[in-house]
Amino acid sequence: MMLGHAIRDEMDDLFRVITDAGEKVYEAAATLCIQASAYITIDVSKRLPTEADYREVARIGSEAKTELPVTEDEMYAYAYLSQVIFGFESPLTVFEDSQKAAMIPLFTTANLLLSFFPKGQHWTDYLDTIWNSIEDSEQASLAILPALLYRHHALTAQAGKSVRPSTYQQ
Repeated sequence: MMLGHAIRDEMDDLFRVITDAGEKVYEAAATLCIQASAYITIDVSKRLPTEADYREVARIGSEAKTELPVTEDEMYAYAYLSQVIFGFESPLTVFEDSQKAAMIPLFTTANLLLSFFPKGQHWTDYLDTIWNSIEDSEQASLAILPALLYRHHALTAQAGKSVRPSTYQQ
């Protein structure tokens, strides 16, 4: 619900939902946004992202047409990706302004969703795929990771397709 309000630029409704939900619910939502942003970044990079991937994903995400506060600056998206998501730092230590620190996960995730949902899908379908994948991964043993990586490699090689972000909306 929060992401939908952010994507539709319904700021009054978004802030009402956040206020009504309370701090603990918003913190849980921000954690989900971090997980979704990580998924998107890995999905479009087709690997654990590199420094160059952080920069490219941040650049494309900051160009999303949401016009959400604080997300038009590529620097915030880059810091969010490199330090918060993959550096495991708290947004409150990465961003000096606590209001920005609270909103960057939600707004950046909204921009990433709109920038990278696969062609032929709606962003909500992509978000459902993300939530389902996160839930499935929490139930799976990490012992399957090598098999999944090999399967991905084999399918990519067989398809002979580029695995770069160009297969996604931009």
